[in-house]
Amino acid sequence: MRAALVTVALVIAVAVTGAGPSRSEASAPGATPTHGAPPAGTSGAPGTPGERAAEQVGQPVLAGPLDWGDPMIVASGSTYYLYSTQPLPWVNVPVEVGGSGGTWGPVHDALPVLPAWAQSGQTWSPDVHEFGGQWVLYFAARLRGVTPAVHCIGDAVADTPTGPFLAAATPLICQRSLGGSIDPRVSVTSSGSTYLVWKSDNNADRAEYGTPVIWSQQLTDGGLGLVGSPTRIFTPDRAWQDALVEAPDLVTAGGRTWLFYSAGAGFWSADYAIGVARCEGPLGPCVDTGDTPLVASTAESAGPGEESVFSSGGHYWLVFNSSFSAHGSTARPVAIDALTFGKGIPVVSP
Repeated sequence: MRAALVTVALVIAVAVTGAGPSRSEASAPGATPTHGAPPAGTSGAPGTPGERAAEQVGQPVLAGPLDWGDPMIVASGSTYYLYSTQPLPWVNVPVEVGGSGGTWGPVHDALPVLPAWAQSGQTWSPDVHEFGGQWVLYFAARLRGVTPAVHCIGDAVADTPTGPFLAAATPLICQRSLGGSIDPRVSVTSSGSTYLVWKSDNNADRAEYGTPVIWSQQLTDGGLGLVGSPTRIFTPDRAWQDALVEAPDLVTAGGRTWLFYSAGAGFWSADYAIGVARCEGPLGPCVDTGDTPLVASTAESAGPGEESVFSSGGHYWLVFNSSFSAHGSTARPVAIDALTFGKGIPVVSP
């Protein structure tokens, strides 16, 4: 029986244009906010009253008009913070605050000033973690003045999870020889050690850089530095992955370590899906649990991916996008589903 949690409703307020496979193509503000809600009284997703039409994994709880890519949620007490890839040209790292009232507040920019090395307009896949009372934001941004485009991972600090965060003057990780570095996520082991996992962006030009790799490296105590050298922990080796892996999130639960990741033709495709691999530890190696995805397309959720995992009160949730809404919007909707860990592979359920 899943325990109840505080109520939260997702709110969005911007339209989307464009059809190409960029990470975010939102441009036109001013649309009326829309709300979505999972069933009341379940821990499968922080919810507000209201029943979903069908109990199906991946059914959107937030659908259009905002294109909210790479969603991640931080739970701090009874308050939730929702971050995403840049959906608006004038907001670098959007964050909304939600609590027991059941709604999200207005969009704020957690990183209003980019570092000098970063070009505005393409700030991707933020991740926020608290280290000893200080909050650290990790993000991917395009290097200024570099052609072809290359993204690197930066870090920034603030006293609160909403910021404003102050970015370091130089990137934390920048694998230019591998096409760049994106999709940072913090992983915490059972002993409390922290690691950063990310993807080298080889598929920006596979002919030159080869196959993408998921990397892991231990963080220093304050989260602003790295210990040792990066370790390759995972590469695509299943047919459904289409030689692409990205959006890694390394989770230790129930005495085991799991790597959640996205793979397939690309986030804009119905063939995109979420996989999971079993890892020997935070530095891998990680091995697929089977030949099929953990979460694949359904009638309500085409091309699920760009996932992250968050926990609160001993419960876990999988937060992810679909490539488009089944209800007619071209914006990527957001789903939040329960994630449980038992003796076998993790289970995702509405």
